[in-house]
Amino acid sequence: MKKSKRIYVIFVVIITIISLVVFFLFQNKNDKTTIVIGVPEITSYLHNYQQLKADLEKKFDITVKFEELYPNIKNRALTEKDVIETTYNKANNGEIDIIIGITPNKLSPLVESNLLLNLTDKINCIDNIHKGVIDSSKKGGDGNIYFISPVIKNIYFVLQNENIFNNLGVEPLSLYPSYDEFLNCLQKLKTSNTKKGLSYSPIALAVKNFDSNELFIGSQYRMYGYNLNSPYNKLNQKNNNEWFEFYKYFATLVQDYGKGYEEYENGIYPEDNIFSTGNYGCMFANTYTMELYMNKYLNEEHNKQSPIAIKPNFPIKVSFLPCIKNNAIQNIRQSSFAIVRNSKNTDIALKILNYVFSEEYTLKMIKGRGIYNHFCEYPFAYPAFYSEKTISYLNKFYDGKFDTSVIYDVKGGSEIETCMIPENSTDFDKTVNQALTSVYNHEKTINESFNDIVNFLNQQ
Repeated sequence: MKKSKRIYVIFVVIITIISLVVFFLFQNKNDKTTIVIGVPEITSYLHNYQQLKADLEKKFDITVKFEELYPNIKNRALTEKDVIETTYNKANNGEIDIIIGITPNKLSPLVESNLLLNLTDKINCIDNIHKGVIDSSKKGGDGNIYFISPVIKNIYFVLQNENIFNNLGVEPLSLYPSYDEFLNCLQKLKTSNTKKGLSYSPIALAVKNFDSNELFIGSQYRMYGYNLNSPYNKLNQKNNNEWFEFYKYFATLVQDYGKGYEEYENGIYPEDNIFSTGNYGCMFANTYTMELYMNKYLNEEHNKQSPIAIKPNFPIKVSFLPCIKNNAIQNIRQSSFAIVRNSKNTDIALKILNYVFSEEYTLKMIKGRGIYNHFCEYPFAYPAFYSEKTISYLNKFYDGKFDTSVIYDVKGGSEIETCMIPENSTDFDKTVNQALTSVYNHEKTINESFNDIVNFLNQQ
């Protein structure tokens, strides 16, 4: 009887211990920290947020939830103001811990209201981050970093056909050409081509639709000015010469080298593949177009699917978009990573930040291009973090045609993407288009047409 009682007691003790272990395990499982990440659109397949969720939950033993920052507006188009207000309110109300994927200009009001954590001294590998991204972030935070982009969404380049340059006896552009260097280069190509009786064009630059009286290039003025340090709507302010200098260069380019569609082969201007014909010395290219030419895997995939193949049979040199001076400032578009200052989970949020800006995570982004594009919709964005190992792996995509180390050979970044985009940007583009059209048709001088833009801004 006593033996049975002892066995019973031991059994009860064992059951109790097991129950307690299970209870505490269950409790610990339920006690996982929940990190709420604000993102543009939760359902966007392009960003593959579920991959990010699985990755972070496994890495940090946390629960990750997403909060949408693009409000669902049914009766009208979504505006910048809508996104800014939603993001501001969710941060201010403590609904989110981290913000990713929002362009920096939308975070400007949050910086001004001190809603974001100062990250300046909290990034472990700051010396291994693209200096343009760091510089741009500091300009948007009055010398401090309140947001930083894990990726460079887009960079503008100048592609050059080295065979044409050699045939015409003209030196290719430097890595960071100035406005004057670029215009002088085009003039040399044009002059040499005429002297030698050849049929090359200095640059493929379409500016006018078929049978249209007005140019369509006005919006590019604003886009190509992203390596400047003041927003376009400040160009009418006293002593702001950089937008005028840029306009003089841009208007000269359009006037002397721009063509209507009807002037191109077969009356069309196939933007991506026209350079591959071998008839043009230069072409402007965004990241995707540059990758089409230089990335062997993307090029092969494109040629399998597109009815118009891109098969350049000449070596290509890549330079960055011209600047006022040869000052190594790139024309880049950015994303963001920010931490809400009053979040109760800043310790884990900072661990996530430093994981995202690490060699480990960057290699995942590079090896899984198209899978790890959580911070922007472009699968060929370049990671902001770099090391010898990440550059070496990136270079495998280009088969010796392009060295990605030049992307990180940069001194500064623009302030423009950290500034609010005025609501009249479309009207501004139209005004610039009209001004450029008057120059193109020799109806006004460059100075006179620029004054039309200044007058437009003065009336706002």
